[in-house]
Amino acid sequence: MTEEKTQKFTAKVRRGLTWVDTVASAELMRLKTESGGGRIAGMTAAQLSDLESALLWIQQNKEAQS
Repeated sequence: MTEEKTQKFTAKVRRGLTWVDTVASAELMRLKTESGGGRIAGMTAAQLSDLESALLWIQQNKEAQS
């Protein structure tokens, strides 16, 4: 891949991460609200921790919104 193609691809990925962050964060918040602060049905504490870590990584690597 040329440098220009690599930069375009990276920009597309970062824009995609912006969408994923918005949708996934909202869904996780909804699940947490529905569970009343308790356990989320069908999800272990380790899975929840992994999901929250992934969302943190996405927030740090997504395209900055203007």
